[in-house]
Amino acid sequence: MFAFEQEDEWSVYLNRAEIIFKAAEGRKGQKPLFKPSRASLIYSHNSFSSQAQAQAAGATLNISSNIAYNEHPPCIAPFDTLEKKYLEDLRLELAHRGSYVILRAVVNPDRLVSISTIAEDENGEVETVQIYNQDDRRLPVSIVPEGQVFIVKEPFFKMTFGGGTSIRVDHVSDIIFLDGEDERVPEKWRPRPRPLARRPLDWKEDGNRFYGRKQYFEAAQCYTKGLELAEPYSEIERILLLNRAQAYLELGYTEKALADADKVLGQDPLNIKALYRSAVSCYEDGDYESAKARLVKLLKECPENKDAKDRLLRTFRRLREQRSGEYEFAKMRNEVKEWGNKKGNLDCAEYVGPVRVGHAGSKGRGLFTTRDVKFGELLLCSKAFKVCHKEAEGARFTILFNLKTKNGQSGTHSQLVQELIQILYHNPKKAKRFYELTSGDYERVKGEMVDGLPIVDSHLVMRIMLKNCFGCARLRALDDPLENLFKDPTKEDKIIAEASPTGRAEGSGIWILPSYMNHSCWANSVRSFLGDLLIVRAARDIPEGEEITTNYLQSESRVEKRQKLFRSQWAFECQCTLCEIETAESDEVKDKREELVEKALKFKVYLEQSLTKVGKGIEPMIKLVKAIEATYSTPEFLYPRVPLISPTHILHTFLVRKQRPRDVLALAKGALNGLGFKIQLKAGKLVIERYGYLHFPIISFFVHVITAAAISGQPSTAMLWRDLTINVYEVVAGERESFFDVYGRALLEAGVPVN
Repeated sequence: MFAFEQEDEWSVYLNRAEIIFKAAEGRKGQKPLFKPSRASLIYSHNSFSSQAQAQAAGATLNISSNIAYNEHPPCIAPFDTLEKKYLEDLRLELAHRGSYVILRAVVNPDRLVSISTIAEDENGEVETVQIYNQDDRRLPVSIVPEGQVFIVKEPFFKMTFGGGTSIRVDHVSDIIFLDGEDERVPEKWRPRPRPLARRPLDWKEDGNRFYGRKQYFEAAQCYTKGLELAEPYSEIERILLLNRAQAYLELGYTEKALADADKVLGQDPLNIKALYRSAVSCYEDGDYESAKARLVKLLKECPENKDAKDRLLRTFRRLREQRSGEYEFAKMRNEVKEWGNKKGNLDCAEYVGPVRVGHAGSKGRGLFTTRDVKFGELLLCSKAFKVCHKEAEGARFTILFNLKTKNGQSGTHSQLVQELIQILYHNPKKAKRFYELTSGDYERVKGEMVDGLPIVDSHLVMRIMLKNCFGCARLRALDDPLENLFKDPTKEDKIIAEASPTGRAEGSGIWILPSYMNHSCWANSVRSFLGDLLIVRAARDIPEGEEITTNYLQSESRVEKRQKLFRSQWAFECQCTLCEIETAESDEVKDKREELVEKALKFKVYLEQSLTKVGKGIEPMIKLVKAIEATYSTPEFLYPRVPLISPTHILHTFLVRKQRPRDVLALAKGALNGLGFKIQLKAGKLVIERYGYLHFPIISFFVHVITAAAISGQPSTAMLWRDLTINVYEVVAGERESFFDVYGRALLEAGVPVN
């Protein structure tokens, strides 16, 4: 998240947008002062399309902005109760309740954040139409090509950022795309000559051709057309249902696929294809017991069915994961690494350990332990409801503005909203879990369906996303981070740094059960990511009935900045022990500490220069670190020195590059003590007697103790710390199997065994 306070290009952009939209609000209910001609609108649209295509061809990354300002609910009225309107009837900044317009596209569309086209009404008037939240897997021209007739229910007519006007369609349930045979298409727009009457078999063959070209949307539409003509309980109806079920599975519409397969099973209970496709639908939705029952039934009829046997074996593995929390983490991690820039989902089950949902007082719901939990224990593994990884090809890095709260997000948040909407629209049963998440003070519309289709409120989806999403990467730990420390940023990283207000862009996702975890700056659990799996482990011993907390920010910034973000993003003020102690400090102390930290962070520039310059930076850095430590008076086991993490890491790197292992060893142990850890040698083993502040960057302190001890001629100390560090690494990375992949080279170079 970022706020717009400093005078930079983003604050200027925001201020300009705010002026435009407030001016538009002042004209609410009025007609536009000026309407461009048809030729002018079409020329501007085509010019923009050409520029956008040229930019897309030369860019490796797509970064755009999406401004959230007006929130208007979707239409919940049945279509036959709506009154027909024309473009000349529309007034600015209004959702025209109780009305609809019917339009025809007069150009091919383009896409930036929305799909944009120019459309006419029956009177020949034209207007820009911006259609949001359509499926990214479809080309815009396949959604609203030139000549496409469509209905917009309760159209929202608005001023655009560029000063023009448009109909903005935010809600996918508010737009109806019509084919030429729909009786609602005006006579003047009906195709001539009329197409010849078609048979269900013709639609099946068309659908098969689309399916063969991996155009699954179009294939499903053809099968649907054929089903509208097919005789009930006929063989062609069963074939079309099975084909559509397969197309739906390819699209991720598992509920629709299951409904089609079950309809066939209602007529033919032992239909092999229907049993298999219904089992796959259940499997993909995590209903492994139902999948198992269907596969067992199939194999009784067809024992040699290889696909069914393979799927049943996978189902047994998922059931074991679900019950025991035992995963093949090494195999899973290698699979994620092999994704490269492709989208992917891990084939694994969810695990819910000693955890329950309960009431957390003023914080609403929370997660609580159902028994005593030990440090490092697996609390839960949750599969993403939906995740958009920044590493995936086609990831859209959108700067998402919220002019009401004066803040925004840089990353895949806007893309996540769009993809969530598609899931909710096509899988309404699954949507119930999502809608149980908090949306703050947003007033939800009544009703779930209209005209037999789901109502999806895009503004509600955005509110829920902003309150509950996690910023994420595919892998919590990258291989050999010490080696990669001085690598130049990639071309994509540079584009992000230049275009994004935060200088970075994250992936984002929704995980349902972890969303119930409330925040603490000094949390008792740590979350990590592996592909689309979110892993939560205990960061200390947790007694039965205690609330499980997580750190929303993992920030080293001072308390006032953290609290401001908590209030603007999540509408709460943190009352954890760390915040209470820091709030009680004087502004003079906090200002001094902040100033010293800023000076220390500037020393990072020395790390990219010669060893001579690095050497000159060591003593000033030591003084700065000691000066920061001196600003604390409360014991570290009550008040961990979190702002020292980054400066200490910089000082470590100075000392490592100058080959001063004894200094590194002392500093690393001191840093861990300063974060609240108390580590003692007992019965020949190192044990953590007191747990401190824990998140991933701190692992480097443990690794520096290991390598520095080995280089200093203390191999037994190095081995003891190695074993302890693996246990700590498992907590922050979610799994221990990758420890040597990540740090093996550093350990080997220091002479530490990695077996």
